Amino acid sequence: MMRKILFLYSLILLLPILSIAEIKVTSLQSNKNQNFDNILFGASETRTLFLINDAWKVYHESDPQNKVKISVPAVFEGEDVLVFERSLELTEQQIQKNQIKIGFLGLNNAAEISVNGNSIFIHYGGASPFEVSLPKDILRSDKANKIAVKINRKLDSETTIPTKQRFLYPEFGGGIIRDVYVKIVPQLSISKVDFVYSLDQFSNGKINFNVRVENSVEKDKINQQTQFLVRVNLSRVGSQFQGDFLQTIGSEDNYDARFPLDIQNPILWSPESPNTYSCEVILLKEGVVVDKQTQEISFFRLSKNGNSFLLNGSPFSLNGTTYFLNETISREKNIYEKIREELSFIKQTGFNSVRFAKSYPHPYALKVCQELGLFSLIELPVNSVPENFLGQTNYQLKLAGLAKEFISNYMNYSSAILLGCGGGFIPNSPSTEEFLSHVGSEIRKKNILSYASFVGAQTGIIENIDLYGIEIFSVPKDVLEEKLTASISALGSGAIFFSEVTYPNYKGNSSGYLVRNSKEAQAKYFEDVINFTRKSNISGFFINSLFGYKGVFPSIFTGFDANNKYGFNIVAHTGNTNYLAYKVLQSKLTNGSKVTIPIGSRKDDNPIVFILIALFLSIVMAVLINTKKKFREDATRALLRPYNFFADIRDHRILSGVHSSILMLILAAAASLLFTIILFYLRNDILFEKLLLSFASTRLMYVTSYLAWNPLICFAIIFVIAVLKFALLSLIIKFGSFFVKTKVPLSSIYFTVIWAFLPLTLFLPVELVLYKVLMMDIANSIITLVLALFFLWLFFRLVKGVYVIFDVRPLYVYLYSFIFVFVLLGGILLKYQLTHSIVYYLSNAVKQYNSMIN
Repeated sequence: MMRKILFLYSLILLLPILSIAEIKVTSLQSNKNQNFDNILFGASETRTLFLINDAWKVYHESDPQNKVKISVPAVFEGEDVLVFERSLELTEQQIQKNQIKIGFLGLNNAAEISVNGNSIFIHYGGASPFEVSLPKDILRSDKANKIAVKINRKLDSETTIPTKQRFLYPEFGGGIIRDVYVKIVPQLSISKVDFVYSLDQFSNGKINFNVRVENSVEKDKINQQTQFLVRVNLSRVGSQFQGDFLQTIGSEDNYDARFPLDIQNPILWSPESPNTYSCEVILLKEGVVVDKQTQEISFFRLSKNGNSFLLNGSPFSLNGTTYFLNETISREKNIYEKIREELSFIKQTGFNSVRFAKSYPHPYALKVCQELGLFSLIELPVNSVPENFLGQTNYQLKLAGLAKEFISNYMNYSSAILLGCGGGFIPNSPSTEEFLSHVGSEIRKKNILSYASFVGAQTGIIENIDLYGIEIFSVPKDVLEEKLTASISALGSGAIFFSEVTYPNYKGNSSGYLVRNSKEAQAKYFEDVINFTRKSNISGFFINSLFGYKGVFPSIFTGFDANNKYGFNIVAHTGNTNYLAYKVLQSKLTNGSKVTIPIGSRKDDNPIVFILIALFLSIVMAVLINTKKKFREDATRALLRPYNFFADIRDHRILSGVHSSILMLILAAAASLLFTIILFYLRNDILFEKLLLSFASTRLMYVTSYLAWNPLICFAIIFVIAVLKFALLSLIIKFGSFFVKTKVPLSSIYFTVIWAFLPLTLFLPVELVLYKVLMMDIANSIITLVLALFFLWLFFRLVKGVYVIFDVRPLYVYLYSFIFVFVLLGGILLKYQLTHSIVYYLSNAVKQYNSMIN
């Protein structure tokens, strides 16, 4: 016996270890052929570059002995801390005569990078590309070097970017999500090329270069002053600019070579003619090429002037779509092929812009956009952040630093970009405006147009913000016209664009656009928005979204999907264009022939099951009242004279247990139907989703979405819960009775609980028409108030029943009841406030909803 106990005890102690022994890491299709874009990876003939995607091992931080072989890119779920480890062999000459760098095109989220057990770099979060130099003094040539990347993908509700509460964010797994490479460069090398250019109205201008030169030569072997030449070649067919700039470097490790280059009449970039220049930056010492780096630069003039939005001096409109790559889910195609294929499809549809919202875009996507003639709108992956955080100095500094990092990292891959400060902002909020002005100042330094995306219409000019995006969710056209008047008047139509046009199509194909949330209605909605955009002369729109994507949290607003796929995409994939909304978009974007959208007829959205259940319960209740005199008398007495009725229970007057049990089932069904109707109505309410999202619980979102979109199952589940609730309330009251002298049988408590909720039967006739009335939206505030007062009445009836059957002073029962409810709800709220800052997010959700155009 003792052995069994010891065995079980040991098993319990080992359970945490056993639970982490299984590592669930998924390797994605990698770039196994060592094919890579020279510009993307910064390769040239002076450098040696190779991918290190294979031969990795991964293990839990707490269990380094249990290693699993994988290749990268590789992703994992959950919030465990995993370590990715790989060997790297280097020769003595490679180490001593060069600089060794390891580069990551993206990992998620925070990471610590170590070499041979020495921590050399901490990545504080995000999936933007970066490189790290490997210190020579810790590298080995006599044996393989051990590269370790410790990754923590855990997000919180305050300090991480993005935060844990993410509205309609794409799923983004943790791990090494993109290619990893080793770059061997000369000891005197180019590490970074930054530039800012300006063009006048005659297309003459200047490029101000800042070339970061790294010097890893041993300091006792370098002259105090060493001269070198930086040569810049800007070239394309029919146009070339060149300049040589003599520089002097001392013993410092890094040197910034700053110089201007005049340009006259460059060939300009536009979506119709995506002309780019190859920019070669060459480092020469004593006439010998030491290092070279190549990137592409495009020249254009994008400006706004009052009611005009201009590109290269001509009127221009941003006709775009949001783009969510979902690169961390399993796929059949190489990621580079997938990116080019999908962006080419976007271009062929007629779009001229792509908004990379709520994510760290893949750098190759920006490069392809520039080549195809698509503006890239990249933005900080913050959305719906509470004002409490935006007003904090530390948060502002963090986002300003991230904006600087965004510009520095992504400008290498495309210059045809606009940079955003994020989305979901509350308009006309002083703290939000201060935050945006602070972050926008970093963007302004690079002479790039900045923007911010709001949930409503901003009417005040914000310093350092050029464009103001407005997110619209199924807003009728006439409401748009009414609500945007003040914004256009204050900011000018050229400063405003629709940053996110969302219309769920979860009903699929139907008879016509009069059926709300059908594919036909979606097509009609997009047509109306585009027409309004052109009529009002605002600077553009972004459809959300051409392709579907899988989200972090299940959505209620966009329809339930077991795989968290959001129901507002236009096409399923690039090979299928037989969708009405796609045809309408392509027609409007390319000025093609008009596409006819069928009108159809409206369909009643009131499920007949609500009426049938309410009718059935009403009939059962009527039969009981009219056929059972005792039941009718008890019901009348319990409803009109509850004190006397509960006193009868206390005094053990005859009360039918069968009648009480039947009544309990009717009450449970009535309560279940009421909550099912309310949930079904709220399934289209964006505020409801954001309030639930404040809890940052995937399970809560999934269960609520499932129940809201499956009313029959919802009714059955809540019915069972309601039945159990009667039993649970009875047991809780019985437990509380141990603190009073009067002893009451459990059966009496059970009867009291049931008959206290008798007024629920009064709602049965109301439930016949409740959903219909709610959909009319003419008295919803009154209905909400009536329901709140009704449930408060039920609570007081229950409390009255308790103090009557236990024959105690009412004041004590009311006091302890309120304390119990306060402690229960307060404890839940406190727990979520400490872990997820729920009060801030609830408040922010309400403010957002009140600011929305709806």
